[in-house]
Amino acid sequence: MQTLIAFVLVLIFISLATVRYRLNPFVTLFSAAVVYGVLAGVPVESVVGIAAEGAGKIFALLGVVVFAGSVIAKVLEKGRFQERIFSDLRSFTHRPALTGGFAGFILAVPFMCCITAFIVISPLLSCFSDKKKAIYGAAIGSTLSFSLIYPTPVTIAAASAAQGFSAGEYMTVALPLSIVLLLAVGIGIGRQKSTAEGGDMVCAPETGRRAWIPLLLPLALTAAAVVWPVFGKGSISAALLVGMAGALLVLAPDLRYAALKDGTKHAGVIIYDLCGAGALGATIMASTFATDAFALFGDAVPPVLVPFLLGILLQAAQGSRVVTAVITATMVLSSDYATAIGQVPLMLMIAAGTLSVSAFSDPFFWVVRNASGDSVPAVLWRYALPLSAASLVIAAVAVIIEMAV
Repeated sequence: MQTLIAFVLVLIFISLATVRYRLNPFVTLFSAAVVYGVLAGVPVESVVGIAAEGAGKIFALLGVVVFAGSVIAKVLEKGRFQERIFSDLRSFTHRPALTGGFAGFILAVPFMCCITAFIVISPLLSCFSDKKKAIYGAAIGSTLSFSLIYPTPVTIAAASAAQGFSAGEYMTVALPLSIVLLLAVGIGIGRQKSTAEGGDMVCAPETGRRAWIPLLLPLALTAAAVVWPVFGKGSISAALLVGMAGALLVLAPDLRYAALKDGTKHAGVIIYDLCGAGALGATIMASTFATDAFALFGDAVPPVLVPFLLGILLQAAQGSRVVTAVITATMVLSSDYATAIGQVPLMLMIAAGTLSVSAFSDPFFWVVRNASGDSVPAVLWRYALPLSAASLVIAAVAVIIEMAV
């Protein structure tokens, strides 16, 4: 009971620090890790060391992929390559929500960050007369791929809890599911009342087809690394580093240096935040919280639903999808649920948890609100609600797969 009370108090602390006072996520999460450890009965002399070790494990897991993704994002931005990519996608569909959705969906994976993908593509959405539909499509598309497609920080963290994880087996379910959800949301947004004034603008890209190289090269190499993991568990990191190097070579030397410099700075901010999540997860696991929490569920909750319920609680409290995935996966890994649930349903349930609550504590919520200029209720209706609905669909699919096995 002591650990459960400590956990609730720390969630309240995180919510106040991040939502109300907008404190730095790393400082908030690392402080929360120390506070939780002390309240939960972890030996005081060990708390800081355990938190630091947890942060280090997350850096080892995600540091390289986040760095490479951040630099690739800056390559597209400095070279203005996103203009050509957006223009090409627009030639397939003139629906603002679907064009924005597929642009965000594609960019979020190599960028390793859904918010970065949205920020890079959002200036181009003004080409549409109904810019708001494109904005919501891009936000939802980037979030869906970031939470479902392997490899991203969310799915890499979730995979750490899946026994005998097979990327191919998981992606045969996750990829078509995510595309169907994106199409459904895009069509749904498209049917909403239009706010367009006049016709679409002509936004002609200044770059040629080589603009796709910095995007497709890392994706192709990552796919190859999944099929042929030459470097073992480090194969994806190695593939993204090579892809990043190839992307940099497309730029002129002066832009190459600027992209590397800005990408490194951006990656540092992201990885520190993720390391804060690792610190909190480590102190939680050093206590008896997992045992106490899972005992609370008992036989009343089917095992397959437990990761989803934990994810909802964590996502509502602090808003970061990666933090939710890291802590949920860490807790599941230390329990019997890791072997009791199939790898695909387990990963889908963790992904569903990260999408469950996309409101006030979610930093992306406020980014979308600023970009759209809409009221809070409007953003809840057009961004948070579709993602919550997608979360329930994903959870339902996971239950069906688990029951069928």
